[in-house]
Amino acid sequence: MADVAMRGGFKRDLRRWRRRSRLVRAARLALPVAVVALLGSAIGQVVWRTMTAAERGPEKPQSQIRMLNPRFYGQSNDGRAFLITARSAVRDDADLKRVLLDDPTMTLGIDEPKPSRVTSKSGVYREDNLKLVLRGDVRMDDGGGYRFASDEAFVDTKTGVITGESVLQGEGPTGQVKSNAYSVYDKGDRIVFRGGVRTRLDRVGGDEN
Repeated sequence: MADVAMRGGFKRDLRRWRRRSRLVRAARLALPVAVVALLGSAIGQVVWRTMTAAERGPEKPQSQIRMLNPRFYGQSNDGRAFLITARSAVRDDADLKRVLLDDPTMTLGIDEPKPSRVTSKSGVYREDNLKLVLRGDVRMDDGGGYRFASDEAFVDTKTGVITGESVLQGEGPTGQVKSNAYSVYDKGDRIVFRGGVRTRLDRVGGDEN
Protein backbone atom coordinates (compact mmCIF):
# COMPACT_ATOMS: atom_id res chain seq x y z
CA MET A 1 0.00 0.00 0.00
CA ALA A 2 2.81 2.37 0.81
CA ASP A 3 4.42 1.63 -2.54
CA VAL A 4 1.14 2.38 -4.33
CA ALA A 5 0.77 5.68 -2.45
CA MET A 6 4.28 6.65 -3.35
CA ARG A 7 3.65 5.94 -7.02
CA GLY A 8 0.44 7.96 -6.91
CA GLY A 9 2.22 10.92 -5.32
CA PHE A 10 4.98 10.70 -7.90
CA LYS A 11 2.45 10.78 -10.73
CA ARG A 12 0.76 13.85 -9.25
CA ASP A 13 4.12 15.60 -8.90
CA LEU A 14 4.96 14.67 -12.47
CA ARG A 15 1.69 16.09 -13.76
CA ARG A 16 2.24 19.34 -11.83
CA TRP A 17 5.78 19.60 -13.18
CA ARG A 18 4.55 19.06 -16.72
CA ARG A 19 1.91 21.74 -16.28
CA ARG A 20 4.53 24.20 -14.98
CA SER A 21 6.82 23.25 -17.85
CA ARG A 22 4.09 23.94 -20.39
CA LEU A 23 3.36 27.29 -18.70
CA VAL A 24 7.03 28.22 -18.77
CA ARG A 25 7.33 27.35 -22.46
CA ALA A 26 4.16 29.32 -23.23
CA ALA A 27 5.49 32.31 -21.32
CA ARG A 28 8.79 32.13 -23.20
CA LEU A 29 6.91 32.18 -26.47
CA ALA A 30 4.44 34.89 -25.42
CA LEU A 31 7.04 37.32 -24.10
CA PRO A 32 8.83 37.95 -27.44
CA VAL A 33 5.46 38.20 -29.19
CA ALA A 34 4.32 40.83 -26.68
CA VAL A 35 7.57 42.80 -27.09
CA VAL A 36 7.23 42.75 -30.88
CA ALA A 37 3.57 43.85 -30.57
CA LEU A 38 4.48 46.77 -28.29
CA LEU A 39 7.26 47.90 -30.62
CA GLY A 40 4.94 47.67 -33.59
CA SER A 41 2.29 49.69 -31.80
CA ALA A 42 4.79 52.41 -30.85
CA ILE A 43 6.15 52.64 -34.39
CA GLY A 44 2.63 52.72 -35.76
CA GLN A 45 1.69 55.62 -33.46
CA VAL A 46 4.76 57.60 -34.55
CA VAL A 47 3.97 57.04 -38.23
CA TRP A 48 0.30 57.92 -37.71
CA ARG A 49 1.07 61.12 -35.82
CA THR A 50 3.56 62.15 -38.50
CA MET A 51 1.04 61.57 -41.28
CA THR A 52 -1.82 63.33 -39.50
CA ALA A 53 0.43 66.26 -38.52
CA ALA A 54 1.35 66.73 -42.19
CA GLU A 55 -2.33 66.70 -43.10
CA ARG A 56 -3.26 69.17 -40.32
CA GLY A 57 -0.53 71.60 -41.32
CA PRO A 58 1.43 73.79 -38.92
CA GLU A 59 -0.09 74.59 -35.55
CA LYS A 60 -1.72 77.97 -35.20
CA PRO A 61 0.33 80.51 -33.25
CA GLN A 62 -0.74 81.49 -29.77
CA SER A 63 -3.56 84.03 -29.79
CA GLN A 64 -2.31 87.59 -29.44
CA ILE A 65 -3.67 90.35 -27.24
CA ARG A 66 -4.93 92.90 -29.78
CA MET A 67 -6.26 96.32 -28.81
CA LEU A 68 -8.30 98.64 -31.02
CA ASN A 69 -7.79 102.40 -30.69
CA PRO A 70 -5.49 102.06 -27.66
CA ARG A 71 -4.56 105.11 -25.57
CA PHE A 72 -1.48 105.41 -23.36
CA TYR A 73 -1.18 108.40 -21.02
CA GLY A 74 1.92 109.58 -19.21
CA GLN A 75 3.93 112.54 -17.96
CA SER A 76 7.51 113.59 -18.59
CA ASN A 77 9.96 114.55 -15.87
CA ASP A 78 9.15 118.25 -16.34
CA GLY A 79 5.43 117.63 -15.89
CA ARG A 80 4.51 117.71 -19.57
CA ALA A 81 1.61 115.33 -20.24
CA PHE A 82 1.68 113.09 -23.29
CA LEU A 83 -0.76 110.79 -25.07
CA ILE A 84 0.01 107.91 -27.43
CA THR A 85 -2.79 106.59 -29.63
CA ALA A 86 -2.90 104.11 -32.51
CA ARG A 87 -5.30 102.48 -34.94
CA SER A 88 -4.56 99.15 -33.27
CA ALA A 89 -1.94 97.54 -31.07
CA VAL A 90 -0.66 94.06 -30.22
CA ARG A 91 1.19 93.03 -27.09
CA ASP A 92 4.33 90.98 -27.59
CA ASP A 93 3.63 87.42 -26.38
CA ALA A 94 7.20 87.08 -25.14
CA ASP A 95 7.26 90.51 -23.44
CA LEU A 96 3.91 91.97 -22.36
CA LYS A 97 5.50 95.35 -21.63
CA ARG A 98 6.33 95.69 -25.34
CA VAL A 99 3.44 96.96 -27.47
CA LEU A 100 3.45 96.99 -31.28
CA LEU A 101 1.51 99.94 -32.73
CA ASP A 102 -0.18 100.49 -36.09
CA ASP A 103 -0.40 104.10 -37.32
CA PRO A 104 0.58 105.60 -33.96
CA THR A 105 0.29 109.25 -32.97
CA MET A 106 2.14 110.76 -30.04
CA THR A 107 1.00 114.12 -28.66
CA LEU A 108 3.32 115.98 -26.29
CA GLY A 109 1.82 118.67 -24.08
CA ILE A 110 -1.80 117.59 -24.50
CA ASP A 111 -2.88 120.23 -22.00
CA GLU A 112 -0.97 123.04 -23.75
CA PRO A 113 -2.40 125.55 -26.27
CA LYS A 114 -0.04 124.32 -29.03
CA PRO A 115 0.94 120.68 -28.43
CA SER A 116 3.46 118.97 -30.68
CA ARG A 117 2.57 115.76 -32.53
CA VAL A 118 4.50 112.93 -34.11
CA THR A 119 2.93 110.30 -36.40
CA SER A 120 4.27 107.27 -38.26
CA LYS A 121 3.26 104.04 -39.99
CA SER A 122 4.34 101.78 -37.13
CA GLY A 123 5.83 101.96 -33.68
CA VAL A 124 6.96 100.06 -30.60
CA TYR A 125 6.11 101.37 -27.13
CA ARG A 126 7.60 100.01 -23.93
CA GLU A 127 5.41 100.53 -20.90
CA ASP A 128 8.24 99.82 -18.46
CA ASN A 129 10.68 102.57 -19.52
CA LEU A 130 8.15 104.76 -21.43
CA LYS A 131 10.23 104.83 -24.61
CA LEU A 132 8.70 104.93 -28.07
CA VAL A 133 10.24 103.96 -31.40
CA LEU A 134 8.51 105.26 -34.54
CA ARG A 135 9.31 104.08 -38.06
CA GLY A 136 8.00 104.69 -41.55
CA ASP A 137 6.86 108.08 -42.85
CA VAL A 138 7.52 109.86 -39.55
CA ARG A 139 5.92 113.31 -39.45
CA MET A 140 6.52 115.89 -36.72
CA ASP A 141 4.61 119.09 -36.07
CA ASP A 142 5.94 121.29 -33.26
CA GLY A 143 2.69 123.25 -32.98
CA GLY A 144 4.42 126.47 -33.94
CA GLY A 145 4.36 126.17 -37.70
CA TYR A 146 7.38 123.92 -38.21
CA ARG A 147 6.95 120.47 -39.78
CA PHE A 148 9.54 117.74 -40.18
CA ALA A 149 9.65 114.42 -42.03
CA SER A 150 11.95 111.47 -41.45
CA ASP A 151 12.04 107.66 -41.55
CA GLU A 152 12.45 107.10 -37.82
CA ALA A 153 12.21 108.75 -34.45
CA PHE A 154 13.22 107.60 -30.97
CA VAL A 155 11.20 109.28 -28.24
CA ASP A 156 12.08 109.28 -24.56
CA THR A 157 8.80 110.40 -23.05
CA LYS A 158 10.43 110.87 -19.64
CA THR A 159 12.71 113.64 -20.91
CA GLY A 160 10.70 114.68 -23.97
CA VAL A 161 13.81 114.29 -26.17
CA ILE A 162 13.27 113.08 -29.74
CA THR A 163 16.21 111.78 -31.79
CA GLY A 164 16.71 110.20 -35.18
CA GLU A 165 19.63 108.79 -37.16
CA SER A 166 17.97 109.12 -40.56
CA VAL A 167 17.57 111.91 -43.08
CA LEU A 168 15.38 114.74 -41.81
CA GLN A 169 13.65 117.34 -43.96
CA GLY A 170 11.89 120.26 -42.36
CA GLU A 171 10.16 123.46 -43.26
CA GLY A 172 8.67 126.37 -41.41
CA PRO A 173 7.97 130.09 -41.49
CA THR A 174 11.64 131.00 -41.90
CA GLY A 175 12.79 128.41 -44.42
CA GLN A 176 13.79 124.79 -44.95
CA VAL A 177 16.40 122.45 -43.53
CA LYS A 178 17.81 119.02 -44.32
CA SER A 179 20.21 116.85 -42.32
CA ASN A 180 21.32 113.26 -41.85
CA ALA A 181 20.43 113.11 -38.14
CA TYR A 182 18.69 115.25 -35.55
CA SER A 183 17.78 115.75 -31.90
CA VAL A 184 14.87 117.74 -30.48
CA TYR A 185 15.16 119.26 -26.99
CA ASP A 186 13.32 121.69 -24.69
CA LYS A 187 9.78 120.99 -25.88
CA GLY A 188 10.86 121.55 -29.49
CA ASP A 189 12.44 124.95 -28.83
CA ARG A 190 15.93 123.62 -29.59
CA ILE A 191 16.69 121.33 -32.51
CA VAL A 192 20.19 120.08 -33.31
CA PHE A 193 20.84 119.00 -36.91
CA ARG A 194 23.83 116.73 -37.61
CA GLY A 195 25.55 115.55 -40.77
CA GLY A 196 25.19 117.10 -44.21
CA VAL A 197 23.13 119.99 -42.93
CA ARG A 198 21.68 122.25 -45.61
CA THR A 199 19.32 125.16 -44.91
CA ARG A 200 17.44 127.76 -46.88
CA LEU A 201 16.38 130.89 -45.03
CA ASP A 202 13.53 132.66 -46.75
CA ARG A 203 14.26 135.94 -44.98
CA VAL A 204 17.89 135.99 -46.01
CA GLY A 205 17.87 133.97 -49.21
CA GLY A 206 20.50 131.60 -50.51
CA ASP A 207 21.85 128.36 -49.07
CA GLU A 208 23.90 127.79 -45.95
CA ASN A 209 25.94 124.59 -45.53
